[in-house]
Amino acid sequence: MRILLAVDSSTYAQRAVEFASHLPFRKPVDFDLVSVVAPPMMVDTGSMAMPLDFGAFLDIETDRNREAISILAKDLESQDHVHSVHTHVPIGPPTSSLLDVAEQSNADLIVLGAIGHSAIERVLLGSVSDYVATHADTSALVVRSPKEASVEPGLQKIMLALSGHPEDERMLLWLKELKVRPNVEIHLVRILDRFTFYRQDLRRHASEIWESQYEQAQTQILNFETKLQALSLNTETHLVEADHVGEALVEYSRRHGCDLAVTGDSDSGLLTRVFLGSTSRYVLRHADCSVLIVRDKEDRVQAHRQIAEQSMTGT
Repeated sequence: MRILLAVDSSTYAQRAVEFASHLPFRKPVDFDLVSVVAPPMMVDTGSMAMPLDFGAFLDIETDRNREAISILAKDLESQDHVHSVHTHVPIGPPTSSLLDVAEQSNADLIVLGAIGHSAIERVLLGSVSDYVATHADTSALVVRSPKEASVEPGLQKIMLALSGHPEDERMLLWLKELKVRPNVEIHLVRILDRFTFYRQDLRRHASEIWESQYEQAQTQILNFETKLQALSLNTETHLVEADHVGEALVEYSRRHGCDLAVTGDSDSGLLTRVFLGSTSRYVLRHADCSVLIVRDKEDRVQAHRQIAEQSMTGT
């Protein structure tokens, strides 16, 4: 497992490092620590804006980042489950720099810190963490600190947001990578949209299809639970009807006090792209807990290739 950790001097990034370093992976982990130097274009002197000496600024900031990241690297290297630690101090926009290092290092997971819990803080997530988490070709974990600062990082309750798509199986593969304690609760949650935006006559006409989908969803979630129970995991299932899938998932995770919400993401079809656009991103921005978006890198690369080919052919 190769994990890219985005680090800076903020408490949010520090919390993300703590969370990632405490994840109970079965195999030794290779860490890539990335501290981006983002040069400002101008500096405000109070009376007028004057160009900054970029050379001096970059030298100072790069040295500071390297010093701070080396201390963190030594701390990680001392942990038993860590195989190697590599440090990177790129210069440039944080979003593209992080994505570039993730691609170059062939990262399996990108870990970033979120801003906070309030509505305003969640809007601020829309900068670096939100962009990287939604545009990365690999899985991404956005760590949101618990409201109680004294709470130790760890997993007690995990919510898997099932969709009935192939990414559900990828969540299973992720769980197999972890040594999950028997007392950790795995909540399997499938939300079915009530289709309230349709006219009443259309809903009646589609009732048979709806009943078939409901039964199919029940079968899928029970089959998934059987797979997890074969791993000796503590599971419970919830099939919920709701008007808004994202809101229902966020409310469920909040009501049950989940530490981590896991959702899938695939660009392999229209339905899953809609799932990403409406549900995964909604959960990422509004959940009180940390959010893991599980991806298949090869799937993403193939999808980008298909999109490029369609653009060239005009279809």
